Amino acid sequence: MNRYLWPGQVYLGAGAAGLTGAQAQALGCRRAFLIVDPGILPAGLLAPVAAALAAAGMQVAVYDQVVPNPDTASVDAATAALRASGADVIVGLGGGSALDTAKAVRLAAGGPAAASVWEYAYLHGDKARPAPPRCACLPLILLPTTAGTGAEATPWAVLTHMAGHHKYGVGADHLLPDVALIDPDLTLTLPTWLTAATGIDALSHLIEAYVSTNQNPLLDPLILRGVALVGQHLRRAVEQGEEGAARQGMMEAALLGGIAITSNWLGACHSLAHQLSSFAGLHHGVAIALMLPAQMAFSLPAAPARYAAIGQALNGAADAVDAVRDLIAAVGLPTRLRDAGVDESLIPAMAASAYTNDLNWTTNPRPIDQAGLEQLYRQAW
Repeated sequence: MNRYLWPGQVYLGAGAAGLTGAQAQALGCRRAFLIVDPGILPAGLLAPVAAALAAAGMQVAVYDQVVPNPDTASVDAATAALRASGADVIVGLGGGSALDTAKAVRLAAGGPAAASVWEYAYLHGDKARPAPPRCACLPLILLPTTAGTGAEATPWAVLTHMAGHHKYGVGADHLLPDVALIDPDLTLTLPTWLTAATGIDALSHLIEAYVSTNQNPLLDPLILRGVALVGQHLRRAVEQGEEGAARQGMMEAALLGGIAITSNWLGACHSLAHQLSSFAGLHHGVAIALMLPAQMAFSLPAAPARYAAIGQALNGAADAVDAVRDLIAAVGLPTRLRDAGVDESLIPAMAASAYTNDLNWTTNPRPIDQAGLEQLYRQAW
């Protein structure tokens, strides 16, 4: 049986942020809890969203205490603030950390007041507490300010459990965002390195979903379109950040990646990258860039035709692994763990955590075990 999960209403194009108030009104809401990255305010990106909400007569409480690689404590604090605000809709504005925080807060706020978001963690397919029903959760509107995570199209949030130094997921199929407003104007001032890192993250979503053991034929052409968009637009978005067409192309690629992983899941690259963030503090996109070529080379024998299609879509390349490796270097991201400051002594613990605490490797096209995960770290070091 094929499984297809689609986001709710999606608006993609310049000016989409101006629809925030009207969309909140259409959901029957009057009081917004606006979760933002701390950098959103000085960057001036809050203004169009706040203005749209004000024009619709919405009361707005702004919460700007999102942390990079959001953890259990930060989400629990945001959930308490939401409950105190009396809001009836959650609006997430920012990169993956803000959007994941918004999704996790929505889930946690729909459950018992005493529960921590950690109680909803997926660990090897099990979780202590079922996600609350959709009717218990507030409506959710998401506005990405990076082109990479695709978080605006997925029902999941990835958080860090600081006590165990590992990532965990929370969410449920029935908790897809209600509205995604994808406005390329919100990314025009995105720093070069972040444009590159989030762009490679988008590419990894598309690639891992395309070769996943959970393949869905209806998604194949959409995924390959996303790969082609990255090939056409990522370098230009990095080199000419003010170019609207390149920014919109990357935002569409990120959206398609989010749609793809929601149905198809991911692979070992994300299991490996998540540990680099939780153990070594690396930005997720940088961690992905470090591990993607090694994971692709390992997985290639299990899906040669699919990897060939990826190379063709990306830039007409015969070798997808080399094409991706070259693109990562071309946009200025590190290509070795040692160059990113990762301590080699962390590798055994990261491999153990990737295997024990992360589900993504289970849909890798070529089966892999803990020893195999450790070997990929060592190849990338």
